[in-house]
Amino acid sequence: MSAKQAAVLGHPIAHSLSPVLHRAAYAALGIDWSYGRFDVDRDELAGFMSGLDASWGGLSLTMPLKQVVFSLVDHVDPLVEVTGAINTVLFTGTGANRALVGTNTDVYGIVTALREGGARPGLTSAAILGAGATAQSALAALAELGVVSPVVYVRSLGRTAEIRMAAGRM
Repeated sequence: MSAKQAAVLGHPIAHSLSPVLHRAAYAALGIDWSYGRFDVDRDELAGFMSGLDASWGGLSLTMPLKQVVFSLVDHVDPLVEVTGAINTVLFTGTGANRALVGTNTDVYGIVTALREGGARPGLTSAAILGAGATAQSALAALAELGVVSPVVYVRSLGRTAEIRMAAGRM
C-alpha cells in the first residue's frame, strides 16, 4: 500500500483524466502516493468522506460536488469564500488534530493557462460559458487578470444565482 491516497470524486467521473495526470506527476516527482477515481453523487459524498482513514491526503472534486462539500470540511481558504467553490480537500494533521481544508486551485490553474496562452495585462473583455462552480472560478481568474466586466453565457437564467452571488463577493 502507498504511503498516502488521493482521488478525484464526481458524477459522472469515468471520463476524468485526473488519475493519469496525477500518477504521472507522482512518478516523475518520486512521490509514493496512489490516485484513484470514484463515482460519487451529492447524496453519497458525506458517507464516502466519513469512511476515509488516515492514509488519505486529499481529494479532487468535480461536478456536482464543489458546493456540496462545504458542510463537510473544517476550514476553507479565503478564495473559496469568494468563488463559492471547493475543488480540492486537503487532509491535515492526524488523530484528534485531523482537519479537512477546502481549497480552490481552479483560479490559479485558469490564470496560469490564460497567461501561458497569451493573455496579457490590460485584457479588457472575456466570455465565460456556463454558470457552475468552474465558471465561478473563471470569473475570479478573469478578475485577477483585470477583466472587470466579463460576459457570462448560460442556457438557463434560473441557474445563475450562485455565479451572481460570487460576482457580488468579488
